[in-house]
Amino acid sequence: MNKGKCRKKTPPFLPYRCHGGFTLLELVISITILTLVVLIIGNGFRLGMKAWDRGESETEWTQKFRVLSGLFSQQIKSVFPYSLEIDEDEEVVLFQGEADSIFFVTTLTESFSGGFKWLRYSHQEGALLLKEGLLPDKEVLDHITGDEEVVDSSIEEMQFEYFSQDDDEWKDSWELGEELPRAVRVKISYFDPFVIYIPMASDAEEEDEDEIG
Repeated sequence: MNKGKCRKKTPPFLPYRCHGGFTLLELVISITILTLVVLIIGNGFRLGMKAWDRGESETEWTQKFRVLSGLFSQQIKSVFPYSLEIDEDEEVVLFQGEADSIFFVTTLTESFSGGFKWLRYSHQEGALLLKEGLLPDKEVLDHITGDEEVVDSSIEEMQFEYFSQDDDEWKDSWELGEELPRAVRVKISYFDPFVIYIPMASDAEEEDEDEIG
């Protein structure tokens, strides 16, 4: 007996089966496989997008690190031991540092101004701040904080350390005194710290840079 478009007869001792379409079980299996394939493709696409975004973010951070490290290197290498009389019988070199801030005098100034310029960088609540001014200024120490300019608002971590020639060790802070630190070590975000040597530090020519860890 033929039913619909079935042309072959089923032997009488077997139940009738039409081979012209899919059974319900075959449809269920096909839909399940298709669903799994779509899920796998979708997850792969999402993972690919996350990897792309992560790569873009790392590229942006690497570029930012290069810019900031280049800026700090250029300015700190040009540090000058500028002295200021704070009392009648006391003069100090204008260099002061904490773990999250650094204040110094540089010879890098705009061509029209000449002379010296002071800079103070600080890291507060994930932002790198800057304040600067020209010298001479007898009240410079009263002007180094407040009204800072935001250099970058997305710096998660920034830390400064200062190498003392006298103690032959790194310090977390540097007070106003008679000399400059031999070097400054800077850490920005998750990147490895880098060391900037100060040529104008006293006895700098006698210090072997390879000996500073």
